[in-house]
Amino acid sequence: MLGSPGIASSGVGVGVVGAGTGTGTGTGGGGGSGGWKEHLLDEVPVAAEDVGDAVTCLLHTILFTRAPGPVRPSEATCQAFPNITYALCAVGDVSRKVDQAVRSFEEAVAQLGGSLASAGSSYVLGGGSSVMTPYGQPASVHSIGGVGSSSSSNVRGANSGCIVVTFFERKVKKALFGLMSNEEKAVFEKWILPVTVTSSPAASQEERELCAGETEAALQNALLHILTAVQSIEHIPIAMYDFEIRTYNTLEEAQVGSSYGGGLGSASVRLMP
Repeated sequence: MLGSPGIASSGVGVGVVGAGTGTGTGTGGGGGSGGWKEHLLDEVPVAAEDVGDAVTCLLHTILFTRAPGPVRPSEATCQAFPNITYALCAVGDVSRKVDQAVRSFEEAVAQLGGSLASAGSSYVLGGGSSVMTPYGQPASVHSIGGVGSSSSSNVRGANSGCIVVTFFERKVKKALFGLMSNEEKAVFEKWILPVTVTSSPAASQEERELCAGETEAALQNALLHILTAVQSIEHIPIAMYDFEIRTYNTLEEAQVGSSYGGGLGSASVRLMP
């Protein structure tokens, strides 16, 4: 049972937040520090046919470990990556809404791929070492969208995007002697999941197997990152809070743009009533 925010699975060091975690003092939540945190996961390269499986795994892990109340765990296994299991956040219709967010991401990346193809543009994954740097160890600087990447496959034809999970409180402020009220969203945590979807139908079996191996290693790193980062709970509010999921086409938009600005694809997905 998950009895309080920030309680992750056993075997993860308490209070350790690794690379890719940022802090801010802008719009605060109700946590002890009054600030907010941003967690940037390493890029996950994944074949188009497996993107739903990979992204669903990460989203459910984040939502389960940040559930604001007791959640009965339900274990799931990635169909495309049987060595990877994760805990489903099976609360209400969360699974349905996660599926909706994943479909929106797939559609958005597909549309972006069409525009890139018409412009004669192509993205190449990596080209460097075939060994993925484990989470918590120094890695080469990387970003998404072809500016530079830590991925190592030579599979051509890929589209990049980011899925952003935002946690926030709803705060009502009254004005005009209490006759009017405005609702504000106070963000206290944001997770950025960079994903590169390989979509080349001409990829050989060897390339597809290489991509699958990279994806599995990237997912393992991402899960370790999540389970380590969630141990930091000083910024988590005591009151109930909400979730939103948005998709963006670049890392810059996901980081610099407003958490509630226009994202890539459909509008945000509310995960709690």
